[in-house]
Amino acid sequence: MTLRIAPAPVRAEPTSLLSLVAGEFAPRIGRVWPAPHTAFLTAPSARRHLVCLALAFGGDLAALGETLLKARMKRAIPAAAPSAPPGLERALTRMGDVAWTAEDYRKLLALLADPPAAKVLRHAELVDLALVRRMADLPAAMAPAALLAARLPGETVAALRETYAALRMRSGPAAADAAAARWARATSVRALVEAVRDDLYPEPAAPPHPGTARLRPLASKQAIRQAARRFRNCLADTLPHAASGWSAYYEWTGPPDVVIEVTRDAIFGWRMEQARVADNAPVPEAVRSEIVSELALIGVHVGRSCWELDRALAVADQPPFPLRPAEAVAAEAFGDF
Repeated sequence: MTLRIAPAPVRAEPTSLLSLVAGEFAPRIGRVWPAPHTAFLTAPSARRHLVCLALAFGGDLAALGETLLKARMKRAIPAAAPSAPPGLERALTRMGDVAWTAEDYRKLLALLADPPAAKVLRHAELVDLALVRRMADLPAAMAPAALLAARLPGETVAALRETYAALRMRSGPAAADAAAARWARATSVRALVEAVRDDLYPEPAAPPHPGTARLRPLASKQAIRQAARRFRNCLADTLPHAASGWSAYYEWTGPPDVVIEVTRDAIFGWRMEQARVADNAPVPEAVRSEIVSELALIGVHVGRSCWELDRALAVADQPPFPLRPAEAVAAEAFGDF
């Protein structure tokens, strides 16, 4: 009697090694090349990526497997992705050993189809997954900035994309795309960041008064930026206050020239928050009374705020009464400490 031993059943489930190398594609690859998955695992990394890319685009691996692993690349690549852009063969050889996700493969092909992005990838020593994600995650209108995008941290790209989405919500798609196109013309990361920050806030709300012969309103972002350069201060950082309508800014035409911030007040309507000459220096006492008089003409109060008066009254029954002299309040607003 002859004893016949049945062959061990073929395992279609992926091994841990295949799962590590092929990621989300491992189960489908395991069905075509069962464990130990030798044909796939021993293939060059470029061929393995090609197999995964074919699956990402819905390819029939059972029919295409031999072509993808053994045929010349000029035949294998069209089999995996019939509309693959130029540059894919070169990219496949520099993508590392581990499979990407289907979405990341689609991002790669989209970038290779875009000339500026394709140029960056063509010159990259390593087609890094993080690089591809950063470039792909930029707004479409920023495509010409692919070279600059390659230098951006992932967090910066995320902030750019979120700002772009905020602009779309606030001003509509056309305005957001126009802003992104301006960002793409930046020549450095710093210039890019400044351009994005400039578009983050809308133009300032209308000032409370059109001004006088001596008081000129800084009624636009450009006017505020130019004044910040002339006065060598951080005035440009006040755009959020100007855009919200909480603060308005005026320039007193000297000599000396003075930049003045006025803010909303529950009692007075508008109140002078602060006034400074260049380099944030205090306003000379000789011109303070003139500025106060001119501000009064346009309905701006110089002195204690509603908030400070309310805080003092809140503890008025608890001596000592914490009320500063009105002269001290005004002097502080003009730069004295």
